[in-house]
Amino acid sequence: MNKRNVIYTGLLMLALVTTPVHASDNSVEVVNGMASFNEGSASIVLQANANQSLSGKSFRVYKLFDVKTSSDNSSYHYTLNATYASKMKDVVSQKLSRNVDDQDCVDYMMSLNTDGNQSEYRTFIETIQKAISSLDANVVHVTSCDVNGNITLDKLDYGFYLIDEVTNVSNMHTASSLTMVNTASPKATLQIKSDYPSIIKKIYEDDNTIGWNDIADFEISQNIQYKYETRVPDMSGYKTYYFEFEDEMDQALSFKENTIQVKIKDQIIDKDLYTVMTTVNGFKIKFNNLKSLSKINKDDPILLTYDAYLNDRAANKPSNQGFENKVRLNFSNDPQSDSRGRTPWDCVVCYTYRINGLKTNEKDVKLEGATFKLYRDKNLQDQVKLKKGVYGYVVSNSQDEDIVSDRNGSFIINGLDQGTYYLKEIKAPDGYRLLKEAIEIKITPTFVQDRNSYTSGGEGLIQLEATSLDTALNTSQSDVSIALKVINQTGSKMPVTGSFGTLACVITGAGIMVYVSKKKKDQ
Repeated sequence: MNKRNVIYTGLLMLALVTTPVHASDNSVEVVNGMASFNEGSASIVLQANANQSLSGKSFRVYKLFDVKTSSDNSSYHYTLNATYASKMKDVVSQKLSRNVDDQDCVDYMMSLNTDGNQSEYRTFIETIQKAISSLDANVVHVTSCDVNGNITLDKLDYGFYLIDEVTNVSNMHTASSLTMVNTASPKATLQIKSDYPSIIKKIYEDDNTIGWNDIADFEISQNIQYKYETRVPDMSGYKTYYFEFEDEMDQALSFKENTIQVKIKDQIIDKDLYTVMTTVNGFKIKFNNLKSLSKINKDDPILLTYDAYLNDRAANKPSNQGFENKVRLNFSNDPQSDSRGRTPWDCVVCYTYRINGLKTNEKDVKLEGATFKLYRDKNLQDQVKLKKGVYGYVVSNSQDEDIVSDRNGSFIINGLDQGTYYLKEIKAPDGYRLLKEAIEIKITPTFVQDRNSYTSGGEGLIQLEATSLDTALNTSQSDVSIALKVINQTGSKMPVTGSFGTLACVITGAGIMVYVSKKKKDQ
């Protein structure tokens, strides 16, 4: 950027600080989002961040320079405002190690580099802000905004203005802004960075090409991808800047610490530059001084990714409330203290399902000892490994145990994803014939239409359906379960050779033969 453009276009964002309001300050009333200074014909529109508002904030407005322009607006002459001239000259004089006048101050400012959050120009303006913070200014307390949450500083003299926020910074992000209004641009617009930064969390749904959104479902032990999206905040005015991701997850989720990756714009941040700390409810990823990172600038995108998985606890409490995971930012919000703000939580949710199986014969007699394996494909090649737990069988990455019906004919399979599974009987109960074909089970959840606006405790899963060979199965919404009844037909005894009459004759004949034989012996 051309150094002179900073003054001529009148736009620079700086970190605001909390400063005292003096008795001689001039309070400017805000009516319907308009603060009228009744001095001239220029104006500055202060814009809030998206979905936020300037309502309740307070600003001190300093005019550092008066400005006069040539008739054709091709030349500008700056003179120091008498209120701040002495302080301004003191700062520049120390920089140049000599006495200075108004033009020296202008020339020095225009000679400074303006690139990046830690540019010479920003550092100089921060020094000026501190030097004049105890002097008188116009004070604007925002009691009303326009429909977009913005305010307009109206009827200003043309000049070079520094605008300093003096809001109580509790749980808020504060920033300051410097702008210049002149005859070349009598109306300036300034994006205030004084509200909290935003953060977005997403989960990756691998089914049905959904991809990144707020809602997903998985098998237990299956890898789950998460990501955060935010931006580098305005850190000017801060010597150091605390920046921390705080993540809380349901205890049924397990965090894979070695999968964390932080990327700012195009560079992957070395793991030595941040700290990962596990907590009772999740973990934190902390930058003690985000400002110390090289080659980053305000508004550069920050992308943090990591993996997790549903653990065995997901089998203990299957529910249509799912298993939530949420994040918020903790950050520096006052350059004059260690005060920190925080964003609201942003939450995503995942689900898993269970099969409540029952093995019977056609007379509803419960059958013990039926043995099964579960597969993800019709050809029975992709087996779902399972292990036996307290609450039935649980999907496992390592153990491989057969599913066996208990004395009540019951078997439970926990931790299934949506989609189609195949249950193959590999050993029938004693006295029963093995089922020839695998049993198809298709699990179909229905989620809310807007999958990107989930809030903690909100509605995600709205219906659960299941079928077996196009026959509907009973499901329970409350514990996201599917009822499956597997029936073995009772078999008949094999018939004997010959008829009952023949058998009777044989028996009778044998009796006669025995009798005759005995009689002959007696004789």
